[in-house]
Amino acid sequence: MTLAIRLPLTLLGLVAAGFGIGMGSAWYMTQSIQPLDAIELGSWVASPNAGTPDADPYSRARLARTGELPLGSGEGLALVARTDSSGRGLQSDCIYRVLGQTPQARLWTLSVEAADGRALASGDNITAVGSDGLFRQGDGGLNVIVAPTPQAGIWLASNGAERSDSPIRLVARLYDTPARTVTALTNFVMPTISRERCL
Repeated sequence: MTLAIRLPLTLLGLVAAGFGIGMGSAWYMTQSIQPLDAIELGSWVASPNAGTPDADPYSRARLARTGELPLGSGEGLALVARTDSSGRGLQSDCIYRVLGQTPQARLWTLSVEAADGRALASGDNITAVGSDGLFRQGDGGLNVIVAPTPQAGIWLASNGAERSDSPIRLVARLYDTPARTVTALTNFVMPTISRERCL
C-alpha cells in the first residue's frame, strides 16, 4: 500500500477512534449516578454545584436525562446514600438504622426512594420525615429505622419498591444550610447507616 493511500486511511482510523472514545466516555459519564464534583461523607454523596451555573456539563446532561431537579444554591443541598456504612448496597428487604447528628440547616428531610429517584409506592406508609416533626434523642441526634415492615420508633417504609429486594437510596435534603461550599462540606458529619438484618 502506498503512502498516499496509507496516510488518509490512518487519519480516518484515528478520527473514528477519537470519535468513538469521545462518544463512549460522554455516554458513560451521563449514565453515571455520581457526578464529577461529588463529595463523599461516609455513605452520603453530595454535589454542591448541582443546580448552579458551575455544574459540570456531564452532570447537567445526566440531570436532563433523568429529569431530576436539584436544589438551587439558595435553597439547600441534597445528600444521597446508596450504600450502608459498611459499603453494602441499600436494599428494600433489609432493616437499616440511621443514627447520629445532622448538619446545620434550618430544615431537613430524610426520605427513602427507589434507586432511580422515583417515589416508593408504599400506600399509606410513611417514606419521608422532616426535622420539624421528628423526635430526637437526648443528644439531639436522630434514630430512624428504614425497613419494609413496621418497626418500633421512627420508621420509614422501604416496601414500595418494584421487587422485595430492589436497590433503594436514602436522600437527606438540607434547606437553608451553610453546606453549599466544599470547605463547609468537608467539616460536616452525617449520620451512619447500619444494616441490622435482611428479611
